[in-house]
Amino acid sequence: MNSNTKIIDLSYLKEMSGNNKDIMIEMVEIFIEQNPEFTEGISSYFENRQWTELGAIAHKAKSSVRIMGMDELGDCLEKIEHYSKGNQKVELQQKIENRHKLNDDDLRIWNNVRNEEVNDIDLIFIPKLVSKFLNQTPIAITELRKALLEL
Repeated sequence: MNSNTKIIDLSYLKEMSGNNKDIMIEMVEIFIEQNPEFTEGISSYFENRQWTELGAIAHKAKSSVRIMGMDELGDCLEKIEHYSKGNQKVELQQKIENRHKLNDDDLRIWNNVRNEEVNDIDLIFIPKLVSKFLNQTPIAITELRKALLEL
């Protein structure tokens, strides 16, 4: 991405709000407010290998990010969500292969991920995707703050 390329594109938000500036301002302000929850959660859950939580927060952030026209980051979050399920599956498969008993949480997760397509090569992309999201989000927030002044 070159320095002139914007991360945000508020055209969908304009369309969705009927170009109502009050609604647009409110939506942007809510997104900016929620951003620390998304970035801190993604960072922490990734560092601690909490795949269920990482996938859940990526899922939660994905629609908000897309409303702000951050399609590339939305795709990034979608992949984080999918690959997190893959990591869950790999870790649970290892438990099963090592004859470890699965607890109730493990069984619940296994039921959600056992049919996930897992490509070990894809799993190595999680750190890059997390890094991309965490590096581009502050730039997007700056762009959104500037856009607020122009609304």
